[in-house]
Amino acid sequence: MADNDDEYNQFLQTHQLQLVLNNIPKHFYRRLYEKMKNEIFDSGSYFQICPVDDDDEELEKTFNPERRFYVSTLENVVLDPDNDENAIFLIDHAWTYRINDARNNLKSIPNLYERMASLMNVNSETKDDGIELILQRMWKFNQTYALASAQINPHPDAEIVQAPYWYVMDELGSSIRHSDTNANVCCTSFFFVPTQTMFTLLYPIVRIEQPYTEIFRNFVDDNSSILIRNIKLLPWHRVHNRKIILRNLTIENCPELFSKNLQNNKEIFEQCYKNDLYDKIPMKIELNKFDKDYIWKVYTDHNLIKQYLTDQHYQLIDNLDQVDIIFTKKQILDFRHETLQNLLINQFPFENVLTNKELLALTARRWKSLYGSSSTIIENDPYIKSHGSPPWLPITFNLIHELPQFGAYFQYCEDHQIDNTWIVKPITLTRSLDISITNLFDMIIRLPESSSKIVCKYVSNPVLLKIPEIEDNGVKFDIRYILLLRSVRPLKLYVHKIFWLSFANKSFSMKELDDHETHFTVMDYRVNTHIRQIDCETFITMFNEQHGETWSTIEQRIFEMFREIFHC
Repeated sequence: MADNDDEYNQFLQTHQLQLVLNNIPKHFYRRLYEKMKNEIFDSGSYFQICPVDDDDEELEKTFNPERRFYVSTLENVVLDPDNDENAIFLIDHAWTYRINDARNNLKSIPNLYERMASLMNVNSETKDDGIELILQRMWKFNQTYALASAQINPHPDAEIVQAPYWYVMDELGSSIRHSDTNANVCCTSFFFVPTQTMFTLLYPIVRIEQPYTEIFRNFVDDNSSILIRNIKLLPWHRVHNRKIILRNLTIENCPELFSKNLQNNKEIFEQCYKNDLYDKIPMKIELNKFDKDYIWKVYTDHNLIKQYLTDQHYQLIDNLDQVDIIFTKKQILDFRHETLQNLLINQFPFENVLTNKELLALTARRWKSLYGSSSTIIENDPYIKSHGSPPWLPITFNLIHELPQFGAYFQYCEDHQIDNTWIVKPITLTRSLDISITNLFDMIIRLPESSSKIVCKYVSNPVLLKIPEIEDNGVKFDIRYILLLRSVRPLKLYVHKIFWLSFANKSFSMKELDDHETHFTVMDYRVNTHIRQIDCETFITMFNEQHGETWSTIEQRIFEMFREIFHC
């Protein structure tokens, strides 16, 4: 008994944060521990899965049209959330995956396609058609979680760990329907550390005593405003209802939605640098004068710089009190003049207005107030005109603050037969992690459940480069420049004219938007993936041969864009 108590106390200590954040009542703790330790799935003694009658009035209601089953209690079951210690149940997960692996999972994992097709009510003549339907419909069944690095085995790449998982609950969990007003159970994911297993927990939130009571949960259980909550529920609406709701959010009906000017919202910006120390009043700094023979003393924690900074004008030292230049991998938080004096540093105050995707998009909206309207804006698109985005940035919405605005614009594009393909990006992660390209409304609305996201109109007709060994029309590529900000007022910005290139591995096509090697150019961190390397001089020759415009003209436009974004 003592050993059991020790194990249980260890469970409480290890899982305390999850228990509290998930609002699990304390009297469930020990029974929950026992069920997870011994993998006791006893829900079948309390609940049953029932087919929905085609004449059932529930089918005519707003939600859950794809769910052909529902869950009810058995005849003599009473569930008391206040006194019944056993009234917490484990739900298994039928499918756990990362988004970019979903299609391949359905093709290669035995019996997965058949199980998902049955669960999601998909009937198709061919497996390929069925997979497309599952990839669309799964957003009505998906749940998500991300594991912190401390929760799982040590991993050499912390960012990879943070990429979210999505999962579909088993047939019981997936048959529980939504209710705004009659939710009687809660479902929440829970990671059991000893076995490294993720479960979904189901427990009652009200007393259930009537025989055969249907079980409902609330699909959007947060503190959002009524409008945002209604938008978040749209994936479970019938398409016809969704269109009616979004068409009422026009720029004419709701002008206040489209005049928020988030680029001027100081709270959003200040939240991102709330821990920084900086001079509240801008300081004019008189730069020291140095002759050409001066030896600059440099402190760095960057191994590449230690290895390659061999020029005679620089000296590496470890004493921070004597340095002229600090080049560090660590984030600098104290930018006060009294701290830095005239030191040259490799970071600048508030640089996250450019390095944070959310703030970059908002910063770019200042372009209109600085440069006026653009002749490249689609003539009759009132949303783009009100948005203020520059001509070099496709229209972008912040899915935290602008979910209704995005919904209205998505419906506008659909009604006007404008391409409706979008790229959804996490605000913080790098290396193309957790980035999705899609034209599915349900998917875009639900992706922010895993982490904060922005959504940007996807460039569906990019400039391509033809590679001899790859057939068809050419591949996507991206260009990486190194910029140096020397001064803010006056603005002094330098660019390294040697640039770096990355290439997609497959010819560009809009057929499969989840094909990484077609739509993404970052291949460095993928296993067994070819990385194509072309130096900038060779690229310029190829570009000039394939396109009517010379690279020097294109590059000047790129440099102008750099100047404009730093001006913003």
